[in-house]
Amino acid sequence: MELKREVGLLWQQFKALLVKNLLLSWRNKRATFLQLFASLVFILLLFCIDRATRSMNYGTTAYKSVTDPLVSFYPSIPPCEDKLYIKFPCFDFLWSGNDSFRVRNIVRSIMANNPGRAIPSSKVMSFTTKEEVDEWILNNQNRVPGALHFRETNATFISYGLQINSTVATKRGHFEDPTFKFQIPFQVAAEREVARSVIGDSNFGWVVGFKEFAHPARETFSALSTIGPAFFLAFAMFGFVLQISSLVAEKELRLRQSMSMMGLYESAYWLSWITWEGILSLVSSLLLILFGMMFQFDFFKKNNFAVVFLVFFLFQLCMVRPLSAFLA
Repeated sequence: MELKREVGLLWQQFKALLVKNLLLSWRNKRATFLQLFASLVFILLLFCIDRATRSMNYGTTAYKSVTDPLVSFYPSIPPCEDKLYIKFPCFDFLWSGNDSFRVRNIVRSIMANNPGRAIPSSKVMSFTTKEEVDEWILNNQNRVPGALHFRETNATFISYGLQINSTVATKRGHFEDPTFKFQIPFQVAAEREVARSVIGDSNFGWVVGFKEFAHPARETFSALSTIGPAFFLAFAMFGFVLQISSLVAEKELRLRQSMSMMGLYESAYWLSWITWEGILSLVSSLLLILFGMMFQFDFFKKNNFAVVFLVFFLFQLCMVRPLSAFLA
């Protein structure tokens, strides 16, 4: 073999070291595969989190564009068992003002005329004052969806109040809007029976329709914008971790010192490492973008391909040079 000098020797050593890195990567297939395809794992995790979040919001119209909402007629007071996060035994509703004979008749009418089902007396509890209701609710939390408070002022004036837990609840993709599920049925039932009592006609028609306001879709939780940066950083650090492991192993085995004693150029050694890691960073960055587009993430679809590629590629490449200086 012809003995080369200076630039020729540098090029010869560079090619030999590059082949060495290729052979090491080929022998350690698991680490190489992990470095190249770690992006698939992180993109898949982001996709699963994003789809799980979307499924949780599927039962509500808040995240949908509603231009012509549906009208709801004859809202019925639901059984307490239909409420999310309820403790048993539970009650359909509580009411105060049982010291009035007229109010007692109104409540009995509410129970008997509830659309779809009559409310049994065992599912209703009465009190005299609002303070008693508050005390019971405080001592028996999550056992009733709401309460009605009646007060008879005179023969033609009966007032009432609603006490509803307005907290929106979600559970495994089911969304509970307390306004439409509990508040409006209580309100319609109380107004209907109070009006019939004041008028003196138990068959007085009371048909009221309700619908939500038209609204645009609310911005949903984005897994990519919230936890995506942390996932991308973890992906970009994979190459750094594997590279530092290889360099530390060579340093412990004194391979570089031995090759330097045999005439190895330091520049050839580090140039081969930077080149090889640059190739791996190039391939892994391309795969990350392709996987992101495959899973239909807007970040990868709507941004310029070259810009996104350079962001990830240059970041990984920037991790190579400081590492070589640190281990020199």
